[in-house]
Amino acid sequence: MLSGEPSERGIPMADMSDNGNKLPGKMLTVKQVAFILNVHTNTVRRWQKDGLLKAYSIGPQRNIRFREEDIMDFLKRSQS
Repeated sequence: MLSGEPSERGIPMADMSDNGNKLPGKMLTVKQVAFILNVHTNTVRRWQKDGLLKAYSIGPQRNIRFREEDIMDFLKRSQS
């Protein structure tokens, strides 16, 4: 987790880093992505709907999550 990064209800996100399995890396919430990118949560949702950010629907409530690697790639592309 990045330093200063918020977590849901004060509980840090689980790190699902690759340990030899084909597991995804750390998954981030809309709120965490907004914090990292320094934008409003609605902007993150709009960028996801517009295809600028790749997201995954997780669980029965279809919560949106983002891979940390995808967000870091987005940041690198936007700085060029």
